[in-house]
Amino acid sequence: MASRRGGAGVEEGDPAPEPQPPAAAVRRGAPLHPPAFQLMLLAAIVIIGAAAAPLPLPRLLAAFVAWLVGYLSLFIPPL
Repeated sequence: MASRRGGAGVEEGDPAPEPQPPAAAVRRGAPLHPPAFQLMLLAAIVIIGAAAAPLPLPRLLAAFVAWLVGYLSLFIPPL
């Protein structure tokens, strides 16, 4: 039977519509991971501190890699 607005109504043979997840269950973006943020912050302090007292290049590179790992892990969803 057709509905009053001209659209097709629900027929007996039609499959049921899929239920929508609640609005609270829909997550937008990755949550902030405190350990990753702390790693990023610590490495940034070491890199900025290198301007005051020059560090050996391997230690500066290690601080940059630690900052980069912390930064990228902010965008990786938790397992």
